[in-house]
Amino acid sequence: MKLERLDNLMVAYRNAPEEYYVTQYWSEYQKIMSKEIYGININQMRSGKYPILATFGFNDVIYSYSMSTPWFKKLIMKFFRGIVKNRNVLPYGLNLTDIREMAFHHCQLLGELNGAKSIDSIEMSTFGQPSDLFKINNKFYSMQFLNFYLRYCFATKYVKFSGEETIAELGSGSGHQIEVLKKLYPDQTVLCFDLPVPIFLCETYLSEVFGKENIVSTEETLGWNDLKNIQKGKIHFFGNWQMPLLENFNYDLFWNAASFGEMEPGVVMNYLKYVQEKARLIYLLQARQGKESRGRIHVNKQTKFGDYNDMLSAYKLINQEDAYFAHKRMSQSGGYFQAIWEYKN
Repeated sequence: MKLERLDNLMVAYRNAPEEYYVTQYWSEYQKIMSKEIYGININQMRSGKYPILATFGFNDVIYSYSMSTPWFKKLIMKFFRGIVKNRNVLPYGLNLTDIREMAFHHCQLLGELNGAKSIDSIEMSTFGQPSDLFKINNKFYSMQFLNFYLRYCFATKYVKFSGEETIAELGSGSGHQIEVLKKLYPDQTVLCFDLPVPIFLCETYLSEVFGKENIVSTEETLGWNDLKNIQKGKIHFFGNWQMPLLENFNYDLFWNAASFGEMEPGVVMNYLKYVQEKARLIYLLQARQGKESRGRIHVNKQTKFGDYNDMLSAYKLINQEDAYFAHKRMSQSGGYFQAIWEYKN
């Protein structure tokens, strides 16, 4: 890892206005990540060796069966785990292979129904040693990769991707969503925004996936005062505090998945003011009733579905529906929605 790039990001973040600092929900994670990042083997970022990375998407880890049973039964299960590689884990004799195949076929069918490019046409990168790695039709996938493909399936009904779009994503995290979109539409221009550690790892990962020649690094963009040097067809990386660069920039699609819900409404509104009337379409996937408002990890005030609709007054809600993983409903924190808004003018 080129840690000097991370150091520069951390300095720029500390010098940024306070409204871009990590919120209450992420404050504990930020402390841990800032310490552990320097000891991470980037070649094992998806192996499950570093659980903190799962908080922003690097969780391509293999299914682990857990149950509320006495300790001795758990010990027995642990002993046999190394012997029985593909044991039944659910009723009706289902095993891990069955679940993966059903999730893949779910993606195939939904892609066909929504007029999306087929999941069969792409496969995921194996960089970072993902432990949840399986092959279907001689291509590599993980459950996480399939989940991100499904988000694209919903969006494509309304975005009508041509491949020439410019997309801005706040909270790019692992970069898996961009991996899906850019593999399906190689000519798309992408702008990724996130906190220092996530954007550093996201850039590192996508550089391996697409090659450094297709990346515009934070080493270059950190000093930008505007977006006149955007390079068509490439992926650009920015700190979250650089969102004001979007204020005078028109583009096709703004994307935020599962991070606005971890912020208070005022913080979300601060980000959206740089999106309003500049993005033609907006995709959001968030906790419908907001994230937890109590406990060690919590928000001070929940941001709910109605709040987004109120904030996006210049936009028309095209559609919203409950969000699903490839194999189950996203049911945490009262359920998740995904929705598309379109600029009225």
